[in-house]
Amino acid sequence: MMGSNNGNITIGHVWGIPIQINPSTFLILALVTWTLAGTLLPAQYPELSDVGRWLTALLTALLFLASILFHELAHAWVARRNGIPVVSVTLYIFGGIAQLGGKPKTPGAEFRVAAIGPASSLLLVAFFYGISWVVGDRGYLGASSEWLANINLALALFNLLPGYPLDGGRILESIVWGFTRKQQTGVRVAGTAGQIIAYGLIAFGGYRAFQGDVTGGVWMVIIGFILHNAATTEKRAFLQQEQLAGTPVSQVMGIVREPEIPAELTMQDLVERHILGQGQASFIVTAAGNPVGVLNLRDVSQVPRTDWGQTTTGDVMTPLTELPRVGPDDELLTAVQLMDANQLLQVPVFDGTRLAGLLTRDEVIRHLRLRSETGL
Repeated sequence: MMGSNNGNITIGHVWGIPIQINPSTFLILALVTWTLAGTLLPAQYPELSDVGRWLTALLTALLFLASILFHELAHAWVARRNGIPVVSVTLYIFGGIAQLGGKPKTPGAEFRVAAIGPASSLLLVAFFYGISWVVGDRGYLGASSEWLANINLALALFNLLPGYPLDGGRILESIVWGFTRKQQTGVRVAGTAGQIIAYGLIAFGGYRAFQGDVTGGVWMVIIGFILHNAATTEKRAFLQQEQLAGTPVSQVMGIVREPEIPAELTMQDLVERHILGQGQASFIVTAAGNPVGVLNLRDVSQVPRTDWGQTTTGDVMTPLTELPRVGPDDELLTAVQLMDANQLLQVPVFDGTRLAGLLTRDEVIRHLRLRSETGL
């Protein structure tokens, strides 16, 4: 296991894709285990011993998380088959996400990537119902398989709701996109539908809480708020992508080239002279006058302050050979997707073999803000 910059824990790789667990996942693991061992299993299987009951509950909870992982890997598999890079697959407290390195280019690809999710859950429903039918009430599998079949069926049906960020929303987007030939229309319809579904969940959750089911009602309200935020973010992200498309990198990257600093400069001098003294945040590191790497505030923050006097920029920098690169005439959207896929704060811009500068996330954000304020 190993940590990552976003706080997730990488537990392995499948097809070269990092499989990550957000720490919040352990909460849902504990909650499912406690619920099964404390209420459902004693009621349906009173013959189970205390040890058997808790082991069965833990096994069932782990298989539940494995089911979510299977669902997300299905998305990743179809995405890769359609030429869409997959950055990572991550499990969270409320499910999982396969982070793609770009959006599907056609309605058909969007439909296939989205539809495989519920289809994979339905496949698990058949699998677990089959186990339940074969073993009946005998053994640990008999105690957990029917619950796993039911929960996967519920997840499949819930994911088919036609609104962002659910799979059903992406299916709706692909259908509207296919009929109208405009992806923007599909995104707007699916995003709005997702917001409406979220409002419905919030209202119904409030009603359930008012009727006495406080726990169930509050959870439904929380899920509704999460879905609403996700649907709104999806719509906003797509509109931003439209603004990035067609814009060359040269139009956004800083006119003033990022300062060059020698590789032997200590972190103490860097902070005092350049960061605190001049407010600079991104740097090009040079050796013998030639650019060899890049450095930013995130790199500086990872060095203990007690080591600033002994650590040089060359020790901390990211070598240019390890970074993807773009050209001044490349599309800004492509550059941003490249940064997202590699979790970078900046990407070097090369004009032929010459390093022209860096494209930073701050510059992209400033560009989007200016376009929003000017209405362009």
